Amino acid sequence: MGIIKFLFGGWINQVKGHIGENFIYGKLLELDPSRYKILNDLLLKSEGNLNTTQIDHVVVSNYGIFCIETKDYAGWIFGNANQEQWTQVIYRTKSRFYNPLRQNYAHGKAIEAIVRPRYPSVPIIPYVAFPSADKLKIAGTTSVGHGRDLIHKILSFQQQVLSDADRDIIYQMLMNANINSKAMRELHDDSVQVLKEINSR
Repeated sequence: MGIIKFLFGGWINQVKGHIGENFIYGKLLELDPSRYKILNDLLLKSEGNLNTTQIDHVVVSNYGIFCIETKDYAGWIFGNANQEQWTQVIYRTKSRFYNPLRQNYAHGKAIEAIVRPRYPSVPIIPYVAFPSADKLKIAGTTSVGHGRDLIHKILSFQQQVLSDADRDIIYQMLMNANINSKAMRELHDDSVQVLKEINSR
């Protein structure tokens, strides 16, 4: 029964995750395509807890690389940048989840490994978007916000650090590094679910 609940819960979370990611992708389409190049659902090699890391959205721009993690959690979200676990509250029900800033840190390191050997000073800007949260109470960071605030956050960076040519090279580097193998992606998803189960014990 526990296995069935675990698998069903994982399926529900995947569906909710896709809805949130689609919302964020729709917001990203508001950006000027001549200055911002969007990549979705990147699977890259990683030196973290898993051999691979999946990134919801990457925006390669003349102003830096934006690494975006989407968490489609409802209710109130409480946490601190330095805490391992954050809290979701819906009415009187509380649940805890792994700090997504830490998850997004691993994403940023995977991008660094690809890009920084050629572009050592390019900024990689993390952001965790909550498209469905009613209220966010996250201390110690400016890299977390509602989904509706994402475009404002991206547009707040106005110092050009990359030429159009270099921006397009980085975009292609990430495209080339993306793992499209169905077997590898299924293995990654299975590994993530096992890791979540271990962390919830």
